[in-house]
Amino acid sequence: MQQLRTAVVGLGRIGWQFHVPQIVQHPGFQLAAVVDPLADRRNEAHAAFGVRGYAGIDALLVAETLDLVVIASPTNFHADQAVAAFERGCDVFCDKPLAPSLAEAERMVAAAAAHGRKLMVYQPHRAGADIVSLRAALAAGLIGPLYMLKRGRFNYDRRNDWQAFRKHGGGMLNNYGAHYIDQLLHLAGSPATRVTCALRTIASLGDAEDVVKAVIETESGVILDVDINMAAAHPLQPWHILGHYGSIVLDEQAQAWRVRYYDPDILGSGVVHDELVAPQRRYGNVDEVIPWQEAAFPLADYAPIDYYAKCYAFYALDQPPFVPIDETLALMRVLDACRSSATGEA
Repeated sequence: MQQLRTAVVGLGRIGWQFHVPQIVQHPGFQLAAVVDPLADRRNEAHAAFGVRGYAGIDALLVAETLDLVVIASPTNFHADQAVAAFERGCDVFCDKPLAPSLAEAERMVAAAAAHGRKLMVYQPHRAGADIVSLRAALAAGLIGPLYMLKRGRFNYDRRNDWQAFRKHGGGMLNNYGAHYIDQLLHLAGSPATRVTCALRTIASLGDAEDVVKAVIETESGVILDVDINMAAAHPLQPWHILGHYGSIVLDEQAQAWRVRYYDPDILGSGVVHDELVAPQRRYGNVDEVIPWQEAAFPLADYAPIDYYAKCYAFYALDQPPFVPIDETLALMRVLDACRSSATGEA
């Protein structure tokens, strides 16, 4: 098996706890070096894995011969670091979001093309057993054609790290929004046509938004409703998938998707009273009984997707990317449109 000499740039939570362990466990990758401005983190990596550490990416690229650079640094650094790696003949695997803006993302994509290199984004929320099982539930067709996908996250968190500050590219739109909007676009399989968004800073100790409310209309007519609220004392439903004949919710305690649906052939077309006088002064279809049926899709029945196996297939075996770059740019357009909608700036 060909081994890809790989460096990880950024040894914070995502780099150290997610990327580094995946790289050292996969036989197709060789952890060759790391980059972090903090000496204690570089020393920790050397002690654990015997790799060389560098304070910056420029020193890394001069000293090392690499196949792949994994960028796990804060968002504002992604574009410059990726372009530098492309210029030195390296492919890039970048954490989400790809960049702080669509323009910067397009600069990265253009640089990859100019140097004949590969670029893919880390969107692990596409790969979990929850999404694999949800796709199976949707494929069963029980709830009929989709008309709305609702995704939310609710907590009360007085965030005080770099993600709480605009100057660092923080905020919940870039953080959770880049995951959840990507999930919904992926599930809908249709590009966005109109975006409306409100951003607020409520509980955060920084100045970046911790409340995101976005409504995205897609070309296929499916409405995507994203509700991220880090200033909510009570939790709400994290998922609600709505179709013409029923809906799907996530039972977090049971770790299963619960489907409630009816068979339209059994229900029939119904009786319509379109005159202004309601029969017996009753409103609503009070005599109709919906023949609801129930189904469950346990997450334990579905294996998550091995993201780094998909990475190896793309970077080493020239297979299609798990997340095509066109889909990443579509996400970046929506994130930009969210910011424009919230600020009123075109």
